[in-house]
Amino acid sequence: MSSESTTIDGDEYTKVAEIADFEAGNDGIAVDVNGIEIAIFEADGDLYAISNRCSHQNAPLCKAGERKINADHTWTESRGGVNEEKCTVSCPWHLWEWDLETGKNEVSGERIATFDVAVRDENVFVRI
Repeated sequence: MSSESTTIDGDEYTKVAEIADFEAGNDGIAVDVNGIEIAIFEADGDLYAISNRCSHQNAPLCKAGERKINADHTWTESRGGVNEEKCTVSCPWHLWEWDLETGKNEVSGERIATFDVAVRDENVFVRI
């Protein structure tokens, strides 16, 4: 990944991806910005950046919706994923649901970090 940065509206953003990196199907991508793990998801045409680790048991949220991420005999075709209507992502391990805009889990009241996302010239940037 490039460590390219840019200033947007007076704040420093770091380039983390390109629009072409997001395939249809709401799969997330994981990026690392200065040691911070971030998952980026597309939902209803918008991009959201959230901590890549579920606070429940540290599962990688970027794996939400992937096929059989664990033992074949214990997992379904896909586990977790993005709910575009609710603007949430569900953890692939225990299905804890996180609001992509606020980072809040409604059941526990816990929050995980969210990050501002900007797109410029087909490049995706996040603000830490």
